[in-house]
Amino acid sequence: MKREEIVNDLGWRYATKRFNREESIHEKDYQVIKEAIRLAPTSYGLQPFKIIEIEDRETRAQLQAAGYGQKQIVDASRLMAIASLKRFDDDLIDRYINLSMETRGLTQDEVSGYSNFMKGVFSQWTEEAKKSWSEKQAYLALGFGMLAAAELKIDTCALEGIDVQEVNKILQLEDSDYHVSVLLAIGKRAEEDQNQHLKKVRLETSVLFETI
Repeated sequence: MKREEIVNDLGWRYATKRFNREESIHEKDYQVIKEAIRLAPTSYGLQPFKIIEIEDRETRAQLQAAGYGQKQIVDASRLMAIASLKRFDDDLIDRYINLSMETRGLTQDEVSGYSNFMKGVFSQWTEEAKKSWSEKQAYLALGFGMLAAAELKIDTCALEGIDVQEVNKILQLEDSDYHVSVLLAIGKRAEEDQNQHLKKVRLETSVLFETI
């Protein structure tokens, strides 16, 4: 049954520490993971982030140094950097509104109310609040990508233990509106990665969930 498969897939996945550098993932599977990230829910549907796919081996080596030597950065079949907006203005909303009109065949009059509502909300936010909000949306996308990978029996590891300032420099984001929130390594686990055999350490449902 599908619900059992989902639970089994999540039980199967773990934060892969050692990838098989010689084994690549199928391009069609990779495209499914990308599509899951694209379709992930975000607040107001605004998607305040972008995904940088890092294929260049020299760049990966530099990122490994900025990631305190973590081998996943160079050994994984694919590597993504999820970069969220650290600042934005009404242009972000206008982008969504214009895309909504194009996608759904709506008129300016039909979307103006929602547009003004969103602009009114964000106009009251500090720059720090906007940055924090953007990062949260990026992590929603990260989670959906990791779930899709698990269902395809593809391994992942989210990498937060990085020198963000150096990573931004390597990816030439210093003067942009974006900054890297997290790296995502995608590939196939190495047989010698002993972490795959460890039992998951998670709170029991009765402890984690509370009914009121």
